Amino acid sequence: MIGKCVLLALLVAFASASPVAQDNGMVDFREALDMFINAYKKMMPCGFAADNIPAMAPLTVDFFPFDYVNGETHLKGNVSNIRVSGLNNFQILSGSYNQSTLHATFDVMYPALQILGSYEVEGVLSIGGLLMPIRQKVLINKKITDWRFVGKYTFGQSLTNSNGLRIKDFNLQYLVGGVVAANWDQYMDIAGNNYFNSFINSFSVLFTEEIQPYVTPLYEKYVLPTLNDLLSNLNMAELINYLTSQAEMWNTADCSAQA
Repeated sequence: MIGKCVLLALLVAFASASPVAQDNGMVDFREALDMFINAYKKMMPCGFAADNIPAMAPLTVDFFPFDYVNGETHLKGNVSNIRVSGLNNFQILSGSYNQSTLHATFDVMYPALQILGSYEVEGVLSIGGLLMPIRQKVLINKKITDWRFVGKYTFGQSLTNSNGLRIKDFNLQYLVGGVVAANWDQYMDIAGNNYFNSFINSFSVLFTEEIQPYVTPLYEKYVLPTLNDLLSNLNMAELINYLTSQAEMWNTADCSAQA
């Protein structure tokens, strides 16, 4: 269920940016989206145990070990005490949905995300056949500002169920206003840490620019198949019912926690 909620929130809920005026008539798709967005945002500081959704504002990870092997690359370590704040402060800058063409656009921004925590890693990294030993023990202190997602898509008929939906003509760009890293590697001196943080700051923005041509293909390959598999079981009326009923469930939780 958590995968279903997150995917719908990312690719469906951001199609509308207008306030909802409730009445006693039938709820249309645009109104359902607003109800879903508002309830999702309110629920994030508490999570929703009935759907196995953890608290996401802040999002925390106590400890996560990893052991990655790919060819001659072998990295082993862990991340711990991770805290990501700001996920519930997203802003919908603009959005549209045409009920006749089923075409949607969205422009969403996270003004600031703060990432704190630590990680340890040790092993060997293979780059172009060159083996590089890696040993790091890092305190993470990183801030991302003006992280923006601009996209569009259209609802079409499912390819596996004539009564279901799918996302087609999907296009996404993402932009980062700035990255400020003040990490501290215990195996480096002050000069080494300053250089490494400066590299992270400039490389992150450059990476955002260089990866743009690959963003949409990556989503089409790794995200849309899962989402379309879920949507294939729903027609538009059922999707509206899902959004409104999910919003009602989240609202009943009466989350009062502060991020």
